[in-house]
Amino acid sequence: MRPFNEYDLLIFDCDGVILNANTLKIEAMRNALIESGISTNEVETCTTFFKNNFGKSRFYHVDYFVEKLIKIEAANVELFKINLLASYSKQCKCLYLLAELTPFVSDVLGASSSTKYVASGSEQQELRDVFKQRKLDTYFKEILGSPEKKVNHVTNILASYPSAKAVMIGDAISDLEAAKDNNIDFIFYSPFSNVEEKMRDLCVKFNYRIVDSFEEVLKEL
Repeated sequence: MRPFNEYDLLIFDCDGVILNANTLKIEAMRNALIESGISTNEVETCTTFFKNNFGKSRFYHVDYFVEKLIKIEAANVELFKINLLASYSKQCKCLYLLAELTPFVSDVLGASSSTKYVASGSEQQELRDVFKQRKLDTYFKEILGSPEKKVNHVTNILASYPSAKAVMIGDAISDLEAAKDNNIDFIFYSPFSNVEEKMRDLCVKFNYRIVDSFEEVLKEL
């Protein structure tokens, strides 16, 4: 893996990488599921799936819930999905404004002269609004989110920089896969990952870098 200052293009995930929002968003989904009126067992099953597959879009998760994990009459599916997404979105807008920045991330963003993007599983307009309110948008060329898949965002970004030395910085399996599928480097930012053990194993397997604090890369800028 090359030193951090040698990358021309930095692609960041958001949750657990820029904002310490992972735990908050898991609880938000749990609360939204409880409000939906499904059984306690279904709430826990869905929440566990959401946690273990964090980083994928909320649209993917809600579709999976109703197709695989929740017993619900076909006639009620679309309304259920609309209400669940609305409840979760309302909570996310509030928690995103409260979530702390991850340690040293603002220093890294300010010190790096590389072109920077966000490619997240979070809903795109919601994310853009929050980044603007928190004055984080100025660091990034573009802020990209769902419903488009993260791997596709990375593909599209790279198409504009065909010779760039690029890296994806994330904390979830979907981040690693987006980097791997696009043949770019990956850095696992570990402190807030919901699947740390699995991510460490995958990084060893594919020879990806693990960073336990952004202070480590800050020293390379």
